[in-house]
Amino acid sequence: MPDNELPGFLIIGLIFVVADGQVLYRGARRFLAAPDAREGSGSVAWMVVTVFHLAAIGMLALLAVVAPDWSGSTAAFVGRLGVFLLLMAVAHVLTLSVLARRREDDVAVGARRRKRADDDAEPVREVTVTPVPGQEGRTPRVSPDLGDQGPYRA
Repeated sequence: MPDNELPGFLIIGLIFVVADGQVLYRGARRFLAAPDAREGSGSVAWMVVTVFHLAAIGMLALLAVVAPDWSGSTAAFVGRLGVFLLLMAVAHVLTLSVLARRREDDVAVGARRRKRADDDAEPVREVTVTPVPGQEGRTPRVSPDLGDQGPYRA
């Protein structure tokens, strides 16, 4: 790559890396902040996105200096940028898979905690009431009128 194209390639690549990193970070915070997730979801998202930034910037730097046999044409510049975007898409998918795995782990831990809490809780003991004849349900309010029913009808 000619020296006059190198700064342009690096600047365009850095803009793509930073923009995609911000998209990943904001999405990861919401994705990991599910009700079952732990409190430190923002810091986990930041660590994962930092690794994404480092890997993507490393790919950008390597792609800028590797393959010197490409000509200095605009087509070669666009081709190199296309290869970088494809590699960045792979890094994006890998980052999403790491975040998905983290969320699955958090959901599993939350389910185990809920099950343990349910097992430790005392069973609810309710009073069983025998229904009074003529009334439905578990908790009758008044006894039925005996004047209209039964053996003492007039």
